[in-house]
Amino acid sequence: MQANKAAGRTVPLKGWLDELLVIALVIVALTVGWAVKGWVEGRTLSFTSDDGALSLRYPADWLEQTSKDALLTASDIRGRGTFKPTFALSTKEMDPDYPLTPHDLIVTMSLEKAEELTAYRILTTDSGTIGGIEASEVSYAYVAEPVGNLQQSLPVVVEAVDWVVIHQGRAYVLTFAAAAADFAQQERTFNSILTSVDFR
Repeated sequence: MQANKAAGRTVPLKGWLDELLVIALVIVALTVGWAVKGWVEGRTLSFTSDDGALSLRYPADWLEQTSKDALLTASDIRGRGTFKPTFALSTKEMDPDYPLTPHDLIVTMSLEKAEELTAYRILTTDSGTIGGIEASEVSYAYVAEPVGNLQQSLPVVVEAVDWVVIHQGRAYVLTFAAAAADFAQQERTFNSILTSVDFR
């Protein structure tokens, strides 16, 4: 009888140890999973302009696209919805006889976009620095019509930000855009690209 009681007491202890082992394995697996996820999401690619004046880094899993209007365009093709989060870098030649400030260019660009984009609205304007150089910023919203195979989809409200920097006689425009519903979630990625900008 006593032997049976002793054996009976070891069963709950063994079951408890098995459960503890399973919990420990789950915690280790989750930790490794988060570490791998962070490593994958943290990988970046570098970009340097042809003149070598500007370099930056953007997420390695974003797809680079060719564009005649931009030095670089990259999109998060994994993004949900029909409008994917996008970063673009473009440049404008400056007329040395008519020097403009970044704010002047923001005003000019806003007038152009008001004619080009559907339901264009300026949300905020601000100033700051990018790569240690004076910059101006405008955030805005507009409605994007689906194109190509997505024409059956509904139009999308897009939120975007333009940062303008003038360096060595050229204006550099860094544009971030995402569906308005996803913009706040994408700001961390956009800001990491901005902080990687380096002017030479």
